[in-house]
Amino acid sequence: MSDFDFGASLFDIPDDPDGEADTLFERNLGVLRDVSPAIAEQVEAIDSPISRMIGSLEDGTINIDLGHTAFYEGGAVAYTDEQVEAFLAKPRRIKIPFYKRASDTQLCNQRVVNEALDWLDEKECEPESEPDADGGYLILLGLGLGLGVERLLENLPVRNLVIVEQFPEFIRHSMETVDWTRWQEILEERGGSMRFILAQDTYQAANDLYIYVRHHHFGLIDGSYLLLHYQSSFTRGALDELVSRLPVIAANPGFFEDEIVMLRNGFRNLRRHRHKLLQDRRRLMLTAPVIVVASGPSVDGAIDFIRENKEKAVLITCGTGLGALLGYGIKPDFHVDTENTPGPLEILSGLSEKYDLSGITLIACNTVDPGVPALFGENYLYFRDSVSATHFFGRDHRPLFLAAPTVSNAAVRAMLALGFREIYLVGVDLGSRDKNQHHSRKSIYIADDKFLETHPEHAAASKYGIRRPGSLGGTVFANTSFLYAAMYMSNLLRVFPGTTVYNLSDGTRIHGTIPRLPRAVTLTSDAAIKARDLQLVANTLEDGGDYHGFDSGEIEALKREMSRMLGDIAALFRDIRDPVELFDAIKDLFWAMSEDPIDRTVYAYLWGTTLMFYQFLYITVRRLPEEGREAFMDMAAERSAAEIERLDTVFAELADTLIAEL
Repeated sequence: MSDFDFGASLFDIPDDPDGEADTLFERNLGVLRDVSPAIAEQVEAIDSPISRMIGSLEDGTINIDLGHTAFYEGGAVAYTDEQVEAFLAKPRRIKIPFYKRASDTQLCNQRVVNEALDWLDEKECEPESEPDADGGYLILLGLGLGLGVERLLENLPVRNLVIVEQFPEFIRHSMETVDWTRWQEILEERGGSMRFILAQDTYQAANDLYIYVRHHHFGLIDGSYLLLHYQSSFTRGALDELVSRLPVIAANPGFFEDEIVMLRNGFRNLRRHRHKLLQDRRRLMLTAPVIVVASGPSVDGAIDFIRENKEKAVLITCGTGLGALLGYGIKPDFHVDTENTPGPLEILSGLSEKYDLSGITLIACNTVDPGVPALFGENYLYFRDSVSATHFFGRDHRPLFLAAPTVSNAAVRAMLALGFREIYLVGVDLGSRDKNQHHSRKSIYIADDKFLETHPEHAAASKYGIRRPGSLGGTVFANTSFLYAAMYMSNLLRVFPGTTVYNLSDGTRIHGTIPRLPRAVTLTSDAAIKARDLQLVANTLEDGGDYHGFDSGEIEALKREMSRMLGDIAALFRDIRDPVELFDAIKDLFWAMSEDPIDRTVYAYLWGTTLMFYQFLYITVRRLPEEGREAFMDMAAERSAAEIERLDTVFAELADTLIAEL
């Protein structure tokens, strides 16, 4: 990045001793109320600030007096001038890794990726590592006085501004110094917006930033800009946490093929199996402790703790944790499974032949393979948030939010929904200190020496290439799924204040949990309390039923709307060649959808898949030589449109199958 116009002076804002600062503050307060009303209320309430502004803009001496020292070394103007110039010359950017060919082309967008990469090879058109200058976001870690923000926006072709700040006083000082309305004007002209994140915790600041970027203009993340405005333990920590999330920041937000399975499984589970419905509602707080058991390697060292407390604590296993616990001769009260693939059914069927599963209650998302509930005597099913089966069948029922991405997340979430508030995590390692020891010795991953050879998807998931801080100190190795899991479990615990979660696992640190060694924990409950609480759970859950969508007319209506939407999306890919205009058209099409159950179901099917088609085009064309871009867009957009249209037949076949089963 070079050749930026800095103008005659970076800061030409005049001093105003006659009260104009009050007017400036009020204008900026209006901007802040528009974009972050809660922060505006907090900033407005500051009446006895610890810090104060000193000096003036006119002579370049403006600074923040912290009481014991000035905040900006050399003054705010000189500091910011030097920083902005250096950043524009050599910016830090978020660059999404380029696509690779996939051997498995079951996903429709991956077929387009493979064909497009072949086309690029044939044309000898090599993508470059550096994308075009434009980016979806300018992310500022630290606002300070905000003196350089306008110049950054004028020189960087970004659409959205996100500011992460630790100190409310700094936001107020900026509001009394710089005109934010100009920032807002620039962003609105580009179809973007501004967002503030005020936090004291670096982990949560990074989580909030991650969630916002993923859900706002997800398709335009590639090439975004990231500036650390000032050095502090908070800004450095937030930067480190954000960087650790970059491997998953552009991960697939959902795909059509998965939703096909979700709707089919949900249809069959809700019709075929007697079950109780687990949903969020007001419940008595239960006092029995809960031990959540997964199949991480540290479960082997915690078996004595589980065995000593199995009569006084509620035991719940997650996924392959059931085999590990049964292998040690311990039967849980509950078992959780969430995957909609055939794998869990295969594993559980094998366990049912070897062990007695009676007396274990299954807690599962209603989109699991329909063979899974049949293996258990009692089933508690829940609707998972955001998936198609929930929107179509569970319209009047409350889904369990933040019950993903792993079975461990689902287990903790289910226990919170039931009213338990004291939880102990065992074997929820979400990684391993030793890459080669990825699961418990009693889990099917290790106990069956042929399992990973015959299940390549599980073998791939057992490779840990990401370093993370360990719960008990040091470093552990994890994968992207576990990174997601730790992040979402941390978010979950924020939503349930008053919950205490002890992490007895020796794996990835989960923010919000309390690390403990199993031998250092003593449970004070007893068997009578456990029995009482389990009976309360059984008595308060309602029988499942009264679901919508089991009607041929509604399924036909869904089929028609799906066909119409697929046609509209394909037309956008055929008609629009400018990548940013295409994103805006896609966004407008989806954001215009109603809250009608059919519209929400279609959205769940198509939003993620459409963005995957789009993101490949966007990331690729921005790295190609100018002379190859038009031909690439013609080819790749047309192939994307054709694949999108093909999905109409796939969904119609599913709809016809479901109608035939009514």
